[in-house]
Amino acid sequence: MTEPLDPTTGEPLPDGPRPAAPPTAAPPIVVPPPAAARSAAGDAGSKLSSRGVLAGFAIVLGAILLIAAIVATLSDAPEPPPDCQPGTECGGPPPGNELEPSASPAGQGPEHSAAVPPATIGVRAGTPFINRDLGFQFEYSDWWAIDPSVNDPREVDLIYQGTSGDGVLIVAGVPTTEASPAAYADRWFGTLQEWAPDLKADESEKNAILGPSIGFIDGIGRTYAGSRSSAQSATTPVGVSLIVSSDGRTTVAVILIVWNPDKSVGAKWLQYNIRSRAELTLKTFRWGPQ
Repeated sequence: MTEPLDPTTGEPLPDGPRPAAPPTAAPPIVVPPPAAARSAAGDAGSKLSSRGVLAGFAIVLGAILLIAAIVATLSDAPEPPPDCQPGTECGGPPPGNELEPSASPAGQGPEHSAAVPPATIGVRAGTPFINRDLGFQFEYSDWWAIDPSVNDPREVDLIYQGTSGDGVLIVAGVPTTEASPAAYADRWFGTLQEWAPDLKADESEKNAILGPSIGFIDGIGRTYAGSRSSAQSATTPVGVSLIVSSDGRTTVAVILIVWNPDKSVGAKWLQYNIRSRAELTLKTFRWGPQ
């Protein structure tokens, strides 16, 4: 029997207990290399790229919608009104009557007032008139002519030139310190009653004055009806339209008197017909300098 040998020295082992064989070494544990970490920056870049595309698309879409809204608004906007509404701001003779502004005949009108050349004060719709005492001015069409017999420096009378009937348009004024619109209206009513004693308020709706104003300043509007008697003719019905207004410096009255006011003129009546031809004076009226 072969003696066991010392595995370390190779010598025979002595008698007695034998040392235990060294334990067999465990096979080495191979640890695989860690997997490459996923790039957070790459994720962020991907997310940011997607968000950028969406944001760009939203901006482009918003710009398109904004442009479409602007185009729609502009296409729906009404056309601007003309500088002069026919029959309102310009006034003048009815269709078929060409207006040729002309200065009043030499010597016509009181010395304090004057018809000035049309080119002196902007664009004209009629013959201009200036009251030099109070500073106001207005225009009148060829339907009217100045009465040269009136010498009151604060008043001008215009005689109707139409063939359908008789009428006179009076434009007069005073300083507001002398009379308020209400007081001046009452003063003129008293003067008219001396001329036509039976004059009283006209209650008919057809002759009512809607929105009375002079030179675009609101005022008082009244209408009267009565009759005028004279030695040369029989009693004749008269209709009176009175408007009074003030700019705080001057109080002005515009009075229209029409003889036979209810006479038929086409589909209308004479007072309506002549009053429509006096509107130019009201709408072109300019108050004097403040």
